[in-house]
Amino acid sequence: MEYSQSQDKACWTREMLNTFYDICIKAIEKGMRPNTKFDKAGWKYVMNCFKERTGHALTKAQLKNRWDGIKKGLENMEKN
Repeated sequence: MEYSQSQDKACWTREMLNTFYDICIKAIEKGMRPNTKFDKAGWKYVMNCFKERTGHALTKAQLKNRWDGIKKGLENMEKN
């Protein structure tokens, strides 16, 4: 995984994306997304599981950016 100089933007591999999707689905099934957003425990769960499974310690902001991108992509698909 590569980072920009500021380490704000992560470069995602297909494997990392699939792992992230699986973790998010499990967090949702566990009730860690009571509305449209993960709660504090949900983000902690996602961050810890992602680090355990990939070895990459991404920040909440990096994971949230990816989550927001996924949601935006789904919204665009629904419009078409």
